[in-house]
Amino acid sequence: MKKSLIFLESSTKKITIKSFLGNDYEIFATGGHLWELKKTGVYNLGVDLEKFTPEYEIIEGKKKFISFWQNYLKQNPQLTIYLATDPDREGEAIAREVAEILKIPANRYKRLLFHEITAKSIRQSLENPLTLDKNLVDAQISRQVLDRMIGFCLSTLLQKKTKAPSAGRVQSVVLKMIVEREAEVKSYDKKKDYIICATYKKGKEEYILRQKTATGELVIYENEEKAEIIRQKLSEDFQLIKQNEEETFIFPKLPLITSLLLYEARMQLGFSIAKTTKLAQELYEGVWVEGKKQRLSLITYPRTDSSRLNKDFLRQTWQYITEKWGKNYCNFSTASPKEKKTNIQDAHEAIHPTYLNFSPSDLETSLNKEQQNLYNLIFNHTLTSLMSPARITRHNYNFINNKYYFSMKESIVKFFGFFIVNPTDCFSRYKVKEKFLLEAKDLNPLHTEKIEVKEYVEKKPRRYNEGSLVQELEKLGIGRPSTYNAFSKILLQRTYVAFDEKECFIPTELGLKVNQWLQENFSFLINENYTASLEEDLDEISQGKESYFSFIKRFWDNFFPYYKTIEAK
Repeated sequence: MKKSLIFLESSTKKITIKSFLGNDYEIFATGGHLWELKKTGVYNLGVDLEKFTPEYEIIEGKKKFISFWQNYLKQNPQLTIYLATDPDREGEAIAREVAEILKIPANRYKRLLFHEITAKSIRQSLENPLTLDKNLVDAQISRQVLDRMIGFCLSTLLQKKTKAPSAGRVQSVVLKMIVEREAEVKSYDKKKDYIICATYKKGKEEYILRQKTATGELVIYENEEKAEIIRQKLSEDFQLIKQNEEETFIFPKLPLITSLLLYEARMQLGFSIAKTTKLAQELYEGVWVEGKKQRLSLITYPRTDSSRLNKDFLRQTWQYITEKWGKNYCNFSTASPKEKKTNIQDAHEAIHPTYLNFSPSDLETSLNKEQQNLYNLIFNHTLTSLMSPARITRHNYNFINNKYYFSMKESIVKFFGFFIVNPTDCFSRYKVKEKFLLEAKDLNPLHTEKIEVKEYVEKKPRRYNEGSLVQELEKLGIGRPSTYNAFSKILLQRTYVAFDEKECFIPTELGLKVNQWLQENFSFLINENYTASLEEDLDEISQGKESYFSFIKRFWDNFFPYYKTIEAK
C-alpha cells in the first residue's frame, strides 16, 4: 500500500523524482493548470464585476485525470498528500486547484517546493513541508484576471476599429518597444555619424587608430563630406608623441538569472527563447545519465530573477575552483554575489548545475547536442561568475598626423582569472593578446595601410533580437521569468512583427497600425512604466501587502469608465 501521494506538474519530472523515492510514494502529474477562467458574463471576462470573484471551468482534457484521481483518493483515504507543483506563482495556483477540485481538506495536504531535483533537496523538502501560500495564489489570480480584463476588452475594441486580432497587457507594450526601436533605427539612418580611422597591420594582427581631440575624446563628424576633407589632409605616416601603460580588469557576469540565460543562449548558441526554455526545462526535470544508470536533474529551477546562491553550493564551488586552478582564482567567500537591482522576487536562487562532479564532458553520451551546449553554457558561466576578474595590461599610444591626433591600444592578459575556464574567449571577444607585439621600431613613425572615413556605429540603435528584448524587459521590470517565452511568440503569431535577415524584430504594417491605435487611445495603459508598476503591484500581493480584491477593483473602477468613452467613439 502506498503511504504518500505527490502531485507534480510534469510527467518527466515525475520519472526523475520517482527514482529517488521508494515504493511508499505514488506520483501524479497535472500537466499544467486544471481549470481556466470561463468566457461568460460582461465581455466574456468570467468575473463577477460586483464582488470580482473569478469563475472557473475544468479544462476539457483534464476531466478524465481528475476523475481517476478522485477515485484513487476514495480508495486510499489514509494517504498523506503533498502538492509539489512548480515553486512559483503559477505552481502555487495549480496546487490550490488540485486541493479545491479534489476537495482535499487543508489538514490533509502539505506543500513541497523543489528548487532543484536532487536526493538531498527532495529529502529536505519532505522533512520541512509547507502550507499553501495564499498570497502567492492571490497574486496569480490577480495576474490572470488583470490580463483577461485588459486583453479581452482591448481586443474587442481593436477588432472593431482595426480588424486586428488582439491586444494584451504585456504583448502590446512589447510591440510598442519594437515599433519605437524601429523608428530610432530609421531616424539614425537618415542622419549618420562618421569617424576617421587608420589601419596598421603587423603579421596577422590588425590595429585601429581613431581620431581623437587633444584631450582624448573621440572626434565625431555629422556628415561624411566633412570627415573626408580632413582625411585627405592626412599622410600614411603617424608620429608617436606619447605612450603610457595602465592596468585594468575585466569582471565576470553575475550568476545566471532567466533573462541572462536566454540572452547568452541567443548570443552564444543562436537559440531562440522557446528552444532555450524547453532545453532548460529538460535539464531541470531530468535526463538519463549513462554513468549513473539513473535519471538526474542537472540544473536548478530555470525561472528566477535572483543571482543569489546557497551557501552549500558556494562551498562546493570554492573547493572545485581551488582544486582545479588554485585559491587565487576564487573571488568569493560563502557570501552570495550582490544583486545589482532591487525589484526582484527572489523566490529562487540563480540557475546553476546541481552536481559539480558532472562536467559537460562527462555527459556527452547522456545529452543530445543542444542539451550539451546549453549545459556547458550554464556550467561554465556558473564557475566564472564566482572567479577572480582578469587582470589586463594596456599600452595606449598617441600619435599626431598633420596636427590631428589619433590613438590606438594594445592589451595583454597578465592574469587570466575567470578566463582560465575558456582562454580563447579572452582573445576573441576582448581582443586581448598573450604578449605585446608592437616594438619601438614599429611605432615611430607608424606606417599605416589605409585611412578611411567610417560610419560611427557604437551608439547606433539596433533592432531587438529575442535575447536583447528579454534583457530590456528584465531591466524595465516588465514580465517575469515564467512569462518571457510568451511575448514574442504571440506577436509573431498575430503577424504584428516579423524577423529580418538577422532574426531581429521588425514591425509589420499591421503591427504599426495596432500600435498607433493603442497609443492614440490607451497610451496611459500601454506603456513601460505602467506595466512595470502593475508587476510591482502583483509582487505586493504575493507578499501580503495588497489584496486581490482591492487591486482588481481599483484597476477596474479606473479603467472601465474610460474604456466606455473610447468604445462609444
